[in-house]
Amino acid sequence: MNYLEITKRSLDKGLLSHVGKVPEQTMLARLAAQAKRSRDRKLVVTARDTFALSDWMLQEDADALAVTGTIEPNAEESLPPLRPTERHPEPRAEYLRAIGRQAERNRRRDDDGKRKKFPPVPEVAFEVLSEVGGLVPSELIARLKARDLVDELGTLSLLEALATDNQERVDQGRRPQFTAIRTETNELQLSVETTPPENAPLPLQTQEAFCKAANLPFENGRVVLRSQRRRDEPAAASAAVASSPEDLALIQTARLSVKDARRAMARVLRKKLSELDTGTFEKACVKLLHANGFRELKVSRRGKDGALLSARKKEGSLELRFAIRIARGSGQVERRVVQDLRRDVGQLSANLGLLLTAGEARNDARTEATASGALVMLWCGDHLSEKFFDAEVGVSVMRVELFEIDDAFFEQAKADADEAQKRRDERHTGRREDSEGGESGEARQAEAAPSATPPDAPQADAPVQAAPEGDDEGDDDEEGDEGEEGEAAEGGAPGDPAAAGEVGRRRKRRRRRRRRGGRPDGAPGQSVEGAPQAAAPANGTDAVAPIALTTTVEEAAAAAPTPPAPPSSGEPS
Repeated sequence: MNYLEITKRSLDKGLLSHVGKVPEQTMLARLAAQAKRSRDRKLVVTARDTFALSDWMLQEDADALAVTGTIEPNAEESLPPLRPTERHPEPRAEYLRAIGRQAERNRRRDDDGKRKKFPPVPEVAFEVLSEVGGLVPSELIARLKARDLVDELGTLSLLEALATDNQERVDQGRRPQFTAIRTETNELQLSVETTPPENAPLPLQTQEAFCKAANLPFENGRVVLRSQRRRDEPAAASAAVASSPEDLALIQTARLSVKDARRAMARVLRKKLSELDTGTFEKACVKLLHANGFRELKVSRRGKDGALLSARKKEGSLELRFAIRIARGSGQVERRVVQDLRRDVGQLSANLGLLLTAGEARNDARTEATASGALVMLWCGDHLSEKFFDAEVGVSVMRVELFEIDDAFFEQAKADADEAQKRRDERHTGRREDSEGGESGEARQAEAAPSATPPDAPQADAPVQAAPEGDDEGDDDEEGDEGEEGEAAEGGAPGDPAAAGEVGRRRKRRRRRRRRGGRPDGAPGQSVEGAPQAAAPANGTDAVAPIALTTTVEEAAAAAPTPPAPPSSGEPS
């Protein structure tokens, strides 16, 4: 068959993975190369540009094989040119003239004088130090400025930028990439970390050595920059106990050890999966898919390296159809494997493709997986082991607890303690004000009580008058009388401070009992049976005996003293 016919039928059936501008010439070159092979030949040339399968045992034309695939020279190329070669200017950027909006935009940018955006200092410093080796800070800054990678950069700013990059890598569980040492002349020299991981010191020790050589403060396992130093000065002054570097180093070592152990176990599990036979590897992957939410797994086709399955998975509101290829072995995944799986996705009317294998995916395979067409997801190499870890399938999990101090918890506890102390102070202040107000009121009542009755007036002639209910003045009078009676009963002197304090406390207790409803209904100064209570004398004479509670109203009225006659109009009231 002629190569033109072969190319036409291949295009009609869609057998070509890539079609160039001239597919016929590409097909001819490939067929001719196959026919000219010394071993494993599958094609023979029967005529010029005509090919047949070697299994057909046809006679091969040696002359046709020699000229097959060669390009015939063009007769016009040997003719002299119609005009001499023209001279053109050398293409350069400064010879081009910007037109339209771009020219105006460039002019405005130049007029405004906007500063150029430079890349991060750690990135450009790593690039220069990787090429040259150890450099002093001033020489490193000079090289960066010569390459137009920085604008204005000082030595302290450079050291703080490199220390910050190291600290971020340490916090992420990675090794610092910048080191600093002091030479014999006490000159600082910067370099890139090149020590093998098995012989290298701990990341925290490397960062501490860098800060010590660069004269940067290193406290509690972290570098302290100028801005942080001003911000953390109050907190540092109030801190009583600082963490020791040994404890922080142990904590950092534990974190790194956990991550390294996970990576090491991923490599061990990957080797285990690559050594499994086809059936065992397929069943293990099926259990993994079930644990990740795949359902309705059906085998569409089997091969020597694995099987092709179809499955469904619920993703939010969508139900996606997958074409899943399970490939046994530890060989690298090539681009061709991804292309074959994408073709299977179209045949199974699926939405996505998924490849499970213990081998590592090459860069061209990763690029092909995200190329135009159906998306193909790759669970390959150590990432397949990570999927087993996340689903807890094929592994037994042992929990390792690592604790970190929650600063937000202690800040909230401090705020709660301050709020509780504030409430206690407010309660104490209120009680003190109430106590001072009560004592001042009683003192005023005690001063006003002696002036109510003249000293020479007979106490027995004073009538007992009932105060209206709810009158505070009547209550105060009663309390004053009862207090004086209590003082007479106790035998205390009128000017004794201890006796006065005891009287004041009794008055407060009586007032509280009355507020709680201890006083019976009716007029103040009457007993339960309605008999009026006798008032205690204010001049220190013998007290009148109280009337019994069982005395009737009539008897109490007869026993009461006779009130004096009302004063005449000429006498003062």
